[in-house]
Amino acid sequence: MSLTRGEGRRTLKRVNPIETVTVAVTAGTAVFGLVDYIRHGWPLKRLGRDGEMWFDHLADLPLEERPSEDALDAPIPRRPLYGRS
Repeated sequence: MSLTRGEGRRTLKRVNPIETVTVAVTAGTAVFGLVDYIRHGWPLKRLGRDGEMWFDHLADLPLEERPSEDALDAPIPRRPLYGRS
């Protein structure tokens, strides 16, 4: 309800438009979040797995296909520095 003082007591007809939009957006977000929560299952099970489309998780690969943790990387090639005289 609006905090502005007016004639008579506060009613639903005298609510500010900003307050109406705030309540509508909050209610819409809550409904959207609840539907998403129910539709897609338990979010804590999927925690950290949202990047499956872009990144491979090593835990998902069999042991034979995982890269060796002892392998050395190729050395970084040297480049000339620019901007120095």
